[in-house]
Amino acid sequence: MAEDPDAAPGSADGIQDPPRTIGGILKRLGPGLIVAGSIVGSGELIATTAVGAEAGFWLLWLIVIGCVIKVFTQVELGRYSIVTGHTTLDGMNEVPGPAIEVASRIGHGAKKARGNWLVWYWLAMFLASLAQLGGIVGGVGQALSISVPITADGKAYNDIIDNETQITVKLRELQLEVERVFDITPTDPDSTDELRHDITGTLARDHEEVTQLFRGRVEERLAELARREDWTRDGNSWRTIFEVVTSTLPADLRTRALGVVTRADGPLTSVSSDRVGVLRGELEQLSTYLGREKPDQVYDDRIWATVIAIATALILVLGRYGLIQTFSTVMVFLFTVITIINLISLQSTGAWAVTWDDLANGLRFRLPPLDQITGGNPLRTALFTFGIIGVGASELVTYPYWCIEKGYARFTGPRDDSEAWAERARGWMRVMRWDAWCSMVVYTFATVAFYLLGAAILWRTGLNPSGTEMIRTLAVMYEPVFGTWAPILFLFGAFAVLYSTFFVANASHARVFPDALRVFGIGIKSREDTKRWVRVFSGIFPFACLIVYLFVQAPKQLVLLSGMMQAIMLPMLAGAALWFRFRRCDPRIQPRRAWDIWLWVSAVGMLITGAAAIYAKLS
Repeated sequence: MAEDPDAAPGSADGIQDPPRTIGGILKRLGPGLIVAGSIVGSGELIATTAVGAEAGFWLLWLIVIGCVIKVFTQVELGRYSIVTGHTTLDGMNEVPGPAIEVASRIGHGAKKARGNWLVWYWLAMFLASLAQLGGIVGGVGQALSISVPITADGKAYNDIIDNETQITVKLRELQLEVERVFDITPTDPDSTDELRHDITGTLARDHEEVTQLFRGRVEERLAELARREDWTRDGNSWRTIFEVVTSTLPADLRTRALGVVTRADGPLTSVSSDRVGVLRGELEQLSTYLGREKPDQVYDDRIWATVIAIATALILVLGRYGLIQTFSTVMVFLFTVITIINLISLQSTGAWAVTWDDLANGLRFRLPPLDQITGGNPLRTALFTFGIIGVGASELVTYPYWCIEKGYARFTGPRDDSEAWAERARGWMRVMRWDAWCSMVVYTFATVAFYLLGAAILWRTGLNPSGTEMIRTLAVMYEPVFGTWAPILFLFGAFAVLYSTFFVANASHARVFPDALRVFGIGIKSREDTKRWVRVFSGIFPFACLIVYLFVQAPKQLVLLSGMMQAIMLPMLAGAALWFRFRRCDPRIQPRRAWDIWLWVSAVGMLITGAAAIYAKLS
């Protein structure tokens, strides 16, 4: 908790001069790190990798813009709180526009709950954010159920699914390795599509007939293709086989094809690559898991999610600001380092490396086609993700609350006409800008790293993290580098960042929601009331999130639902920030013209994205 927690944000108690040195400023940072702890879990690990899995490298430019563009709005919302001592919802309630009154019977008799249109939309977004946290606690439960299964069915299920996932990844790597050895470029997609159709029909037959029919159909087709000049290069025929087997087949047909691929004789055995031999041997071993029947129901993830919700409620009810800040910082730092090391090491793996051409293509401001492997709509996923990557709309609202709790507004003191106040305000504004930009650097590195991993591995293998297999699919991103250590490292990291998000976001919501009740005029009249309700909601919200996951076991969809709601709110918050800047900013601490230009650019960018998200949802 900040120093002198009983002092009101805008009171004269606790006034302090701002630090003048870089070292002094760094010691006063903190709110941005808490926000980063909330961001890296849902926005980066789940939503950003999903965009990479669906769009490949096409939308890297949108991800980078999404991280950077919102900081200007974030700082303006913080400026309002430092200058006035008021909360974000107080400011949003001042923005011009219609207000809505709702009759209520909370407290003594009938009352009218009144709120600005912006505050009421925030409430709708807030409810979607609780659903998002339901997806997050489900992700934590999945991570723990994979690493520490509780039931026998859970362990059996893990073994089967782990090996089926490995088969998919190694088949794709085998194809990429053959392509790399022969430097193959597809030249006749129509013929490839025809062959895929033939192979799909063959694989759908009885398993005992697969090998004979597969070979006969392939040899017939390849003999036909060999007469064409564009298929005479060595290896093209085998590229066709592997593309047919691994690109777009359903999972069950893909695994049935494994038996054919691993037993195939001929040109593949002569490929001069040690890795091809290793992969074939590994696939032979993994093929023993094909056909095993999975348990009908596995509850390990829900059991673990319940344990996590109970533990979080207890910690938040008893915890304080310092615990939250330290916990978030350590969690985010550890997994961000592991992720960046993984991405750098990936460059030495050959088949999975991210090339300069990949990066250049990703920054060319182009829109991707509809995905042909995962069946998704990558642009729609990216637009919904835009609302939560970097500083999402929810974090934009909660950031000033953490600034107030850290003490920036109280240290500045109530606004007056003195130069001393103006000097303090400018100094603490400088601290807050450092806080916002430093946290932006942290989560931008993390966001780009997760996106590139999703594009380099998940997109290339046709895997898309979703449903109850979301965490298992995400773990694939770490296997080319860390091998057998990948599941351990990833599950530790997934638990770290997802639980950090669940922990911090619930702490944030518990601080914002009582303030919303005060703004609506429902039940809360004093700071003592607010502090008491912060503890109450700290205990309630983790269980509300758990209930969502127990009924809707689709973490990715829950996260993207919140992303859509937040993307729609971004232009509203940008408009509020402009109103604060030009209608509520004290002239003595107003920013320079260059800052105003970038603030307008930020607002226009968020308006375009919000409108595009609405269009994508409606269409």
